[in-house]
Amino acid sequence: MGGLLVPPNGNARLAGAIGLGLLLVGWLVYDGLVATPLARSPVGFAAVGLVLLLATHYGLRQVLASRASFFMIGALLGTIMAANVWLKILPAQTRLIAQAQRGETPSAKLLAAGPLRSKHNTFIVQPLILIMVSNHYPTISYGHTHSTFVLGAILLLGWAVAKIFRG
Repeated sequence: MGGLLVPPNGNARLAGAIGLGLLLVGWLVYDGLVATPLARSPVGFAAVGLVLLLATHYGLRQVLASRASFFMIGALLGTIMAANVWLKILPAQTRLIAQAQRGETPSAKLLAAGPLRSKHNTFIVQPLILIMVSNHYPTISYGHTHSTFVLGAILLLGWAVAKIFRG
């Protein structure tokens, strides 16, 4: 792997399995958190998300190369965004349209599903772009001695930019 996926003494198969498992487990954890009252508190939800993402990155650093662990956080964020759209937002919209065509009152649960996850996607995309760009600046991103803290700064900066754009 040339040190891009795992450190020289690492296990590439284990690292690959952990990476793929992270995408599924990460989505399930996020989806579960959205179903809790915590999702109604943007600051609380973001704080828990930040802690979980940084802990995940730190854990990944134990089995993956620094670059791969950084990108796995990006892959997780991208997976959450795509799953939000395909598994939650679009199906809810389809059911709402069907309810409207039948003349039924729209379901409050369905009405709430799309906007919240769409808002989350807005806040996820900014750090995701910064993580993608970080590949070009390894000494101040994934290659930094304290890359988990750098990732935290990237996440917070991305969320701040999203807040500015969202108003």
